[in-house]
Amino acid sequence: MPGHNIMLAQMVEQTDIYGPGIRSAIWVQGCTLACKGCWNTQMWPKKGGENHSVVELHNLLMNVEGNEGITLLGGEPLQQSEAVLELIKLQKAAGRTVMLYSGYEPEELDLVQQECVDNSDIVILGRYKEELRNTKLRWRGSENQVLYSPTGRYTVEDFPDGETEISVHIDGDGKLLITGYPDLEFMMEIMDKITGELL
Repeated sequence: MPGHNIMLAQMVEQTDIYGPGIRSAIWVQGCTLACKGCWNTQMWPKKGGENHSVVELHNLLMNVEGNEGITLLGGEPLQQSEAVLELIKLQKAAGRTVMLYSGYEPEELDLVQQECVDNSDIVILGRYKEELRNTKLRWRGSENQVLYSPTGRYTVEDFPDGETEISVHIDGDGKLLITGYPDLEFMMEIMDKITGELL
């Protein structure tokens, strides 16, 4: 099993909006599910992003101190299931917890995808449905998506809905990254502030 590579779209080393505690959020490149209204369409093509060995990525993640775990998003993590499973197992063996987002429905999973789910501590399954969008859901984009803890590591009832979570990151090059579920009003406010500072 060791020796897989994973295609990454982007990564945030520390965030508190994608799962319990402080975590690294990892967006993989590539998704064929193409949910209507998806905010990450730039992550749909298989080409793009950066190619990393799983071991290299694991070591990079372990150098980030104080994190409770990792969260895998996309794109579609389960379309790189062998590499994702290797990363999940390495992180779990090192004492980190794993949260996994996937647009697949439970009945669609193959054996390796199911193993990824079974080894994750929090999982969100189900297609994003634009008509069911709800920014007040904890860690989910639409009301059909299911949140649960396959390993029993967390009690999902401890994380109630009700607040919109948004995080703003500025990297060393001054690049702005907004993660979470911002509404149009928030995005316009951020753009107004940026424009004002540039004038």
